Amino acid sequence: MHLKNQKTADNSLSFGVGVNYAVSEKVTLRSGINKLSLGYNTNNVMYSTGLANNNLANIKYTSTSLIEIKNESNLNMLSLFEINLQKTTTGTINQKMGYYEVPLEVSYAILDKKFGINLIGGVSTLFLNQNKISLVSSETKITLGEARNLNQINFSTNVGVGFQYQIMKSFKINFEPMLKYQMNTFSSNSGNFKPIFVGLYSGISYSF
Repeated sequence: MHLKNQKTADNSLSFGVGVNYAVSEKVTLRSGINKLSLGYNTNNVMYSTGLANNNLANIKYTSTSLIEIKNESNLNMLSLFEINLQKTTTGTINQKMGYYEVPLEVSYAILDKKFGINLIGGVSTLFLNQNKISLVSSETKITLGEARNLNQINFSTNVGVGFQYQIMKSFKINFEPMLKYQMNTFSSNSGNFKPIFVGLYSGISYSF
């Protein structure tokens, strides 16, 4: 999509499995695979029913519904009668993106007791597996199609802090706030939109 309207993020969901390799008492290499779902909303989008789908350059249309997205500057040139005649409505364009994420991270223990604290940094490779764009309003919800400008593979830089609590000799409860910055999600015409997301990861680890 290429609209300059305000964008907001949906709540995201990620789950998966990981493996750790202890290089030393304080340094651990981490990898694994996660399934990650992201969503973004482009708000206050003006649209109306039309004779054909509006040709937003970055949408590959699959919907048979005839929806025309309005440019606000063009609307300002129309009279109130023309706007009412076209039955213009305000809605939200929702973009869903799903990935298989393969992280490669380094964890450094700054506190290694029954309660532990780690500093985490690294990168992730993300493989696209979901791509859907929908128009949502109080009157309708229509799947328009998919984004043309999403890269099939992109990367993120990851930083965070890990908290651990040892409940048994080999089992620990983990809680990890992570900040991830996606570097090349879009191939072109994204309105200079750079996805950044905060993840709160939790789980149980087993060591042997």
